Amino acid sequence: MRALGTAHSLLVESDWHGADLGALAREQLAAYATDSPDRVRIEGEQVTLPADLATPFGLVLHELATNAAKHGALSGPVGTINLRWSVEARNNPPSLTVSWIERGGPAVQLPTSSGFGGILIEKSIPNATVRREFPAEGMVCKIDIPLQEAVDRGRAGQGS
Repeated sequence: MRALGTAHSLLVESDWHGADLGALAREQLAAYATDSPDRVRIEGEQVTLPADLATPFGLVLHELATNAAKHGALSGPVGTINLRWSVEARNNPPSLTVSWIERGGPAVQLPTSSGFGGILIEKSIPNATVRREFPAEGMVCKIDIPLQEAVDRGRAGQGS
């Protein structure tokens, strides 16, 4: 419920025009970075997600963070998460590429089944391609999302 509330709060602030991906990521991951902020790194250009992507994307970020806290990089004292994204404008339509990379947690094992959380991560974002990889050093999730031309890709301080 918190994940939904966070996304909806950002959308309400924008009069449902969209939510800033950086703000959404910081809000969804804030609880996991309170003791040691350097454990969660968030980086990417300014991207405003349309309302139909912001809510499911917030849920996916929340699920990835919850899994990291239970089983992954955030379940121990030294693991880290690097969340980064970029927009590939040469594609038509432009596409958003997001990478979630966990390191320093317990050795990762390939899941034997896909539970509700795995299905949520892989199927929640409309038209997205989601790839999860499970190397021993830490889980990696890559998400590619085709964006509509209306998505604001302006940098802070520039007009849209």
